[in-house]
Order: sequence, then structure tokens, then C-alpha cells
Amino acid sequence: MVSYKDYVAGWLDWSIRDFLTLDPPSAPSMRYALITCLDSNLKPASLLKKGVELGPLADAARPIGNGLLVPTWLLLQVCSHNQLFFGFDEVWFFPRIITEPKPNTAWLVGPARIDQSKLDGLGGWMADNSCSLALGDGEGLNFIVRARGLAKHLLGYSVDQPRPNVTFLASPTASIAG
Repeated sequence: MVSYKDYVAGWLDWSIRDFLTLDPPSAPSMRYALITCLDSNLKPASLLKKGVELGPLADAARPIGNGLLVPTWLLLQVCSHNQLFFGFDEVWFFPRIITEPKPNTAWLVGPARIDQSKLDGLGGWMADNSCSLALGDGEGLNFIVRARGLAKHLLGYSVDQPRPNVTFLASPTASIAG
């Protein structure tokens, strides 16, 4: 299990776009979203004035280091009308405005799943800023969530799930032996 204090890391066969579409965050602990990677760009703040996709966020976005802090409700509204996340993205959720940028020592973007050293590099910053959830996609969705008890145990072992094995056969009646 990959954990740090009350935080546990896991993995799902999803993307950030899937998460925001299927289960939009509305908890008070997720009032603000810090975007720290957008389509493999580790400096989304630099895209604020350049990118048409970020235009609707421009007035409310607040640069925090290389990232962008936005109200989660606005991020959800923009995502419902525009495709913002294409994969290889990273988003962190907080109950309040933060001022301390994410450490550059680790990130959640795939293809690798999160490991203990990455969580150790991020855990202190997450705890100090009351981060409730972190998401990083690429090949699946890495996540870090504050959890305890049974939930922590179940989520903690998701990182060890086998990678999906997709095998394509020539036809539905083809056999493996040929």
C-alpha cells in the first residue's frame, strides 16, 4: 500500500475527464482546483493567455507557481462545454485558496503508477495545504485521496491492480493456436 499519514494512493482505469464527467466533485473540501499539468505541459500558467481552451478560466484563474488555481465550479462548467483535459494532465483539489506551489520533486502523470517515493515527495505539501484529492492521468488515473480505515485499505491496493491486457483477434472465431 502506498500511503502517507491519512493519504493513500491508488489507480483506476479512468482519466481526469472521465472523473469530472461521471462524478463531478462538489464536496466543500474540493472548492478549488490547482491544474499543474495540462496535456503534458508542466507550466499551464504559461498557457493562460495563449490557449483558447483556457480563455473561459482567464478572469478567475490565479497563477500558483507554474500551475493555475481556479474555483472547481468554474472548472466543471468549462469542462462541460469545452474539452480541456486530453490526457497527461494533473489536478489537485483543496477546500480553500492556497498560495504554496506544488513541489517540482514529483508528479502524478502517467504512464507510471504512483509509488511511495512520489507520495513521500508530495505528502507534506498536501497535508500542509489540506489537499483532499489529487489526480494525474496518462495511462489510467493515478490518484491520492485522504482516507482512513476500510476505505484506505481498499483504495490502497488499487495501485497494484494489473494493467488492462487488451488482445485483439483477427475475428471472433479465431483461436489463439491459429
